[in-house]
Amino acid sequence: MDINKKLEALENEISSIKSMLIRLSQSPQNRKIVSLKGLLGGIKVDEEDIEEAKKSLFKSGG
Repeated sequence: MDINKKLEALENEISSIKSMLIRLSQSPQNRKIVSLKGLLGGIKVDEEDIEEAKKSLFKSGG
């Protein structure tokens, strides 16, 4: 692949990324807010559950 083709490919990729970023930056304004209240009715979460979730979330890979 010669340098001009590589440059053209990079320009196309940059253009695509710019378009994607513009769409993403505008999309939160257009999103509908959905309430999750009552989704897990009757479920009780206590401090022990929260601590267990933190340990699971932040445990090291090794």
